[in-house]
Amino acid sequence: MNRNNNCFMTAGDIRLLLVLMGLFLVWIIFATLIVPLFIESAYRGESWPFLNRIISGRAVHSVRHYLQFWHRVTIVGSVVSSLGCLLIVLVSGSPAFIRRIVGEATPGSLGAIRMWTCAILLLTTLWEDLGSIAWLPAELRHPRGLLGYLYTLPIGFERLVTSEMSLRAFQLLTELLLFLGLVGWRTRVVLPLGAFCYFLLLGVLIDYSFFWHQNLVPLYVMIVLSFTPCGDGWSVDRLWKISQGRAVPDAGRTSPVYGWARYACWAVIALPYVANGLGKLYDAGLFWWNPINIRTNLYMDTLNPREYDWALSLYLTHAPDALFSLIGLFALFSETFFGLVLFFRVARWIFPVAAIMMHIGIFLLQKILFLDLILLQLVFFDFTRIRKAIGGRLASKRGQLQVLYDGLCPLCCRTVRVLACFDLFTRLEFLDFRCLDLNDYNRRLGLNLASRDLEEEMSVIFRGRVYRGFYGYRRIALAVPVFWLLAPWLFLPGVSSLGAWVYGYVARNRLKFHWDDSHRPVQPLEEGESAEVTTTGDAARGFGYALAVSGIIVVSLVCWFYRIEFYPFTSWHLYTNLDTSGKVQYRKVFAQRESGVSSRARLEDTIGAIALDNRYSPHIEKCFGELPGDVEICKKFLSAAASAYNKKVQPGERVTQYEIQVWIWDFLSYPSDPNYGKLTDRFAFEINTGRTLREKKLEDHSVKDTAPPLEPQAVKAGAGVIR
Repeated sequence: MNRNNNCFMTAGDIRLLLVLMGLFLVWIIFATLIVPLFIESAYRGESWPFLNRIISGRAVHSVRHYLQFWHRVTIVGSVVSSLGCLLIVLVSGSPAFIRRIVGEATPGSLGAIRMWTCAILLLTTLWEDLGSIAWLPAELRHPRGLLGYLYTLPIGFERLVTSEMSLRAFQLLTELLLFLGLVGWRTRVVLPLGAFCYFLLLGVLIDYSFFWHQNLVPLYVMIVLSFTPCGDGWSVDRLWKISQGRAVPDAGRTSPVYGWARYACWAVIALPYVANGLGKLYDAGLFWWNPINIRTNLYMDTLNPREYDWALSLYLTHAPDALFSLIGLFALFSETFFGLVLFFRVARWIFPVAAIMMHIGIFLLQKILFLDLILLQLVFFDFTRIRKAIGGRLASKRGQLQVLYDGLCPLCCRTVRVLACFDLFTRLEFLDFRCLDLNDYNRRLGLNLASRDLEEEMSVIFRGRVYRGFYGYRRIALAVPVFWLLAPWLFLPGVSSLGAWVYGYVARNRLKFHWDDSHRPVQPLEEGESAEVTTTGDAARGFGYALAVSGIIVVSLVCWFYRIEFYPFTSWHLYTNLDTSGKVQYRKVFAQRESGVSSRARLEDTIGAIALDNRYSPHIEKCFGELPGDVEICKKFLSAAASAYNKKVQPGERVTQYEIQVWIWDFLSYPSDPNYGKLTDRFAFEINTGRTLREKKLEDHSVKDTAPPLEPQAVKAGAGVIR
């Protein structure tokens, strides 16, 4: 925004606001008169085939129920949401709010957020085994959001999720796009494509498991970044422009545009925490932190099978209730007041650290890893001062490297401009030797540099020594962090000779690498140019960012209030119930193998796509379901899991039978129970024959961790049923 302009809304902004209001009125008319007719016709199967397929098999209530829900959510909710959005725009759009709260940022800070977000999603994507989704039967797929519409369209999406090769190719494509987004290549195109591909990848995994929330917030951040100039800093796009001598924003100059973009990223990170904290207060009351409730959550997640085997929370069964109350209060406070990071600088130092501590505690005590949220907290910190302090310390202790280059050489100028961008700790000082008094320079440093030598090779001066050509680049690689992984390879035997030859060839033919725009100063831009690039259009875009942030807040509130769980939208009501019964229900999984040995089994070792975070839990819950078809879904899953596992092991270790057990532990009455409760229900499934056994109400408190084989004949009447 132009600092000399005290008016936030321009004439163009007012016209845009009027257009949006007109579109809102059109939407209200359409939603009131037209959409109900489509709902009624689709409910009866008399609408377009596309709409009929969307609602077919999913209607569990009367058409009147859906019409009432539509009226409540879309009409009443739209009016309230629009008024709330307008109010937020007026508040957040005031010059005082922008100056004191939003602030300004550099293109480098926004580029760093882009790099970090893409790195988080790339890291977590590399862990996934998307191709193994194809091993699961289609009956196990339950679309929980927007992807459900893709299955109904004639675009072949259903064939994609049933082809292992196609899924693996799609995962590689997603990883490639995330990597390109990380390095900042063609960011305006790559970032939206990467966000869309990750949206599909995450949605497919959720459709075959349950609506889990890991990596959802980084996806939100990446979507927001797709509409920001995040490629202006720390990107290949910026390096390419600089190498060509084109104008780019000054890396050290702040601008409200980058401040607004950063603020939007902060908002999508902070709002889920606030929603979760308020959800606990709304659903459970002020005493969600009741020690019994906290114990229940910790014990339940610890005892249920997951990819991690430790059980640290079980060592706290005799710990005082005050410890669990403090854990609950810390989590409740950290989440509910996390939104203060959007208003106070001090809060951005406190609450992200508190969130990291909370997620580490969740990982240790509940075995649930929110790696994305742990790493994402770093976007709230400004590392500029730390970087400058490190650079100053390195300069004082080790000194700077002076790089002498030929200012009349187009290739040399291009190379120097790019190297300046990589100089994170300002270790390099670039000097055009043609602008130097070479005799005076030699006398001061005790050197014997000649103009002819400097015309032929770039020279690096460090601690009184001269490094020419390739050896100068090798010296630079040791000083600039981005080249540290490459530096050891430059010292291997034979590399020096090869590098010197390549450098000599390029130096001799440097006139062939000629660009008319290369005769530019080493700095990216002159001061006047950078000001023009960073401030042009700030006022116009400031209103757009204020409107976007307001929309993000309103959508989050609507999802929270109506408890919308429709991927990628979620209400963030996680662990919001209050359970003071003192009883924990959990499951154990056993397997019998061809050798006759029965022992605890890890379903995490079967199908990789559902191995993390107990994603297979909805399928084994079907073993004890009461609805028609529940047991069949459970059998299909156990058959697929056994088939996947048996392909990996030697004969004799193959699984012939799975058994799922339900245990209940009354930790208030029996805190020292070595078995952690009693077996109350069991379901056994024989892989080869498809026979099942179900037993209920088992009263033996001392059941050992072994799985008895499935009996070949019927069990006693009333004890169970063989199907």
